[in-house]
Amino acid sequence: MAEYFGVRHLSPACGFFVTQFLERVKPDIVLIEGPSDLSGLIAPLCSDKAIMPAAILAYTEQAPVRTVMYPVAEFSPEYRAMLWATDNEVPVRFCDLPSGCALYSDNENEDAQQEKIPSKGESVYSRLERISGLDNDTFWEYTFEHCESYDDFIKAVEKYGSHLREFSEPEKYTELREAFMRRTIAEAEKEYSNIAVITGAFHTCALKGKSCTAEDIKLTEKLDTVSVKSTLMPYSYYRLSSRSGYGAGSKAPGYYEILWNNRLRGTLDDAQTEYLSRIAASQRKNGFAASSAEVIEGVRLAGTLCSMRGGRLPSMSDLRDAAVTCMGHGSFGEISIACADVEIGTKIGELPEGTVCTSVQEDFMRQLKELKLERFRKAKDEELELDLRENIRVKTEKSAFLDLNRSFFFHRLRICGIGFCVKTERPQDNATWAEKWKISWSPETEIQIVEASLNGDTIQAAAEYTLNMRLLSAENLAETAEVLSDAFECGLAECVKTAVKAVQRLAVNCASPSDAGATIHRLSGIIRFGSIRRIDTAPIAPLIQQLFLRFCLQAGSASICGEDAAEELVTALSRVNDACLAHDFLDTDRFLTLLYELSDSDRVNPLISGFACAVLTERGKISAEKLSALISRRLSRSNPPQEGALWFEGLSRKNRRSLISRLSIWEKLAEFIAALDDEEFKPVLICLRRTFGEFSPSEKSDIAENIGEVLGLNAQEAAEFVMTEMTDEEQQTIAELDDFDFGDI
Repeated sequence: MAEYFGVRHLSPACGFFVTQFLERVKPDIVLIEGPSDLSGLIAPLCSDKAIMPAAILAYTEQAPVRTVMYPVAEFSPEYRAMLWATDNEVPVRFCDLPSGCALYSDNENEDAQQEKIPSKGESVYSRLERISGLDNDTFWEYTFEHCESYDDFIKAVEKYGSHLREFSEPEKYTELREAFMRRTIAEAEKEYSNIAVITGAFHTCALKGKSCTAEDIKLTEKLDTVSVKSTLMPYSYYRLSSRSGYGAGSKAPGYYEILWNNRLRGTLDDAQTEYLSRIAASQRKNGFAASSAEVIEGVRLAGTLCSMRGGRLPSMSDLRDAAVTCMGHGSFGEISIACADVEIGTKIGELPEGTVCTSVQEDFMRQLKELKLERFRKAKDEELELDLRENIRVKTEKSAFLDLNRSFFFHRLRICGIGFCVKTERPQDNATWAEKWKISWSPETEIQIVEASLNGDTIQAAAEYTLNMRLLSAENLAETAEVLSDAFECGLAECVKTAVKAVQRLAVNCASPSDAGATIHRLSGIIRFGSIRRIDTAPIAPLIQQLFLRFCLQAGSASICGEDAAEELVTALSRVNDACLAHDFLDTDRFLTLLYELSDSDRVNPLISGFACAVLTERGKISAEKLSALISRRLSRSNPPQEGALWFEGLSRKNRRSLISRLSIWEKLAEFIAALDDEEFKPVLICLRRTFGEFSPSEKSDIAENIGEVLGLNAQEAAEFVMTEMTDEEQQTIAELDDFDFGDI
């Protein structure tokens, strides 16, 4: 004989009364709504060392990985039933369709995993809200969560389930699930005389008093399924909440935990005071004033609202309205952070070692422990600064390179697509030995770890596989060099060797100076930081030399180009210049010769020519007389005005302080602009606006003083004029010029 208990997922009241139900029934076996093939995970889920929330995760064995989760909290009725069965040594099983059916890609019901109940016309929940005049969560809380009598609760839940059923029209997938559950119950009745069945209230009406029919057997005989694996994973209150998008989630798992703990203590009436006290504590923590008097007034107001709405005890809606009035001074925005802290919370579950089921998960947990990162396994973002240098103040090699190994671990996670950590800016300028990471854990992290298990048995193996696949699919030199850089940051010496060979093959036919410049930049960084990461970089120097030679041979002809290509080449020139300054094995004289040719040529793009002149000036490789002659030539009436402005923009990309200090440059620029007519000035204005937009306020002020001196104006007045904000009319004029077509001028 089977006895049925209908539940609402994540309901503290259901979790409390299901234990009383089982105590009364004293079943020989407990059947719970859940994937029948995953019953083996119930025992580790109920371990004394497991801390909820947690979830059972099933996932497909083949890519693309599809996943389905079955999360539970401490107060979930399904979890309380599992615990009761485990404590009383009663067999407990899941009785729903196998997880492979839920993950079958041809499943007609795309919403099957999201616990959506189809309805006839108006939704059931909308109808309940219309009839009761309350939102669904408040209606449930008044009717069920505050219920004290077991018998009253059972009657209310049965009525609730029948209403859900009456106004709903189950889809084919729901009918298949219920047919499978009826068959499972019938098979259990052959073996056990007293059975307890725990399912959602919606399904209970379709199971209670209904025998397994021949049609049920026929329907469930051959199930469409897919091969899956499964594991346990910690979960979070945020992911349990409906705010995260979980269809069967709770609006406020943190608040429900308050209800649960107070019900266990027999102090359900105190839940309202605890909620408002926690709101006040969170307000004070976040820098707001919140007094005990406001909490007291909030409790009184919540009680009044509850009476007006027909409840016995205040619901969360009543309590929040009271908190907004008494502590938020009428503004929810003032207490919104506190409400999120109390109502949802940041709690994350924990599972004991050995309960995870994939080797990558186990490797991840092991490395967290070895690298002393376990404290970062929380939902809140935290920052960690790493010093990759050897710590000579410790005794063991493991401790000496702790931060370096952390860096390797973080980069490998990044390559595997595991979002546990995100690299941010360096904590110190030019500190090549420093890294800064933002770290936080989420259930999605666990899913990503599971997905990585398809690529290897460990984090390192999965990262190596991912990098090797990227090498095979890389279509150009820049992509291959990026893989090499990633392998270097991951500390994967074998991958570095493989990537070096791939770069060497592609470098032979490199036809783009921009690609060569980008690759030289990446390889130069590897050599400069190689000693910190303890990887042999000797094979990389010849590669840089090879690419450097090709760049110098190709850059001249490539510089005869349009504006977009010129921007790319300017970036490449800057990177190659940095590499020359960093490495004495590069032929600097050859590069300087290239710069001289570019700076003096009338054929190359003016932006490139100006930038080449800027690099020579910064290096001190051009005389003042030559620079003055170039400026006079480029800003003369013999050249198109827009080309002169572009050349000056290129010149301004480097060593601005040196330019600012040369009064002769500003004299030439003033003469150049003064000689322009109105039509010539328009395109020049756009270029100069772009140029000076990159200058800092102090640099603009110094330029204004120079121009003031050139024009015979008061230097201070000139600086104030330049720093004055434009009027709306002036800004509109500039905006119109930005969109102006200068092609025919």
